[in-house]
Amino acid sequence: MNDAPRNDAFEAAIKAAIAARGPQARVLDIGAGSGLLSLMAARAGAQQVVACEMEPLIAEMAQQIVARNGYADRITVHAKPSTDLAVGTDLDAPADILVSEILSSDLLTEKVLDTFEDAHRRLLAPDAIIIPRAASAMGCLVASETLADYAFVGNVSGFDLSPFNALAQQRLPIHGTMTGWDRLSDDHELVRLDLTQAKHDGVLARLSIPVTASGRAIGIVQWMHIDLWPGITFDNHPDHYADGGWLQILHSFPQPIDVVAGDTLDIAVGHDRITLILLPLAQ
Repeated sequence: MNDAPRNDAFEAAIKAAIAARGPQARVLDIGAGSGLLSLMAARAGAQQVVACEMEPLIAEMAQQIVARNGYADRITVHAKPSTDLAVGTDLDAPADILVSEILSSDLLTEKVLDTFEDAHRRLLAPDAIIIPRAASAMGCLVASETLADYAFVGNVSGFDLSPFNALAQQRLPIHGTMTGWDRLSDDHELVRLDLTQAKHDGVLARLSIPVTASGRAIGIVQWMHIDLWPGITFDNHPDHYADGGWLQILHSFPQPIDVVAGDTLDIAVGHDRITLILLPLAQ
């Protein structure tokens, strides 16, 4: 909630959307949390905001915060998931603007596609504005002793534990102190989600990543680029963003791969609607 750059980007997009549709536009806030995005919409002039938060305690607190800030007459918070909302009961008509911040650091974990598809199908006007309208997983190949020690195990207390690497988690959050890594490639868009689409299928493709520096690639460091409104974007690029609301993620390879500048490394990239897929292909 204290992530000012992200908050400012969302508020700029919300203001633009309400300016485009007018104060009578119906706003739906999915995954309201503290109610921050709903409050931004009301402050921008929206007269009718319906928010939902599936955790009852958090929903109750959001309604208290809404009242504390003087917008109880414009914002209603429902303690239920968006999939339980209904037009005619919880919303008097399909929403004209959807705002939602349920993206996770690795893009998909919080059932993003299921939630947005259900909203398109049942809760939104056909021409509804979607904020954010798209989200991309970005990333680059990295070499790092620090991150290798984080992702892999070898000799511990005089015992060889390396077989345990076959069971190790391959998506690990990177904290601001974990800065000791070197880029072995340029930045690449790995997966892009168009959240204005009504339906998403799982996808898997081959991405050939040109290697720009020789080294031992331990995996891909991944971050997000969010398209909120024409000309309004936000990203948690590791060069300028650490320990904010979203973290970068290390997608470690099953084992390190030695790469040479000028070569390419082929990666399987995609998603199964729930999880990002980033795996090296046989070299």
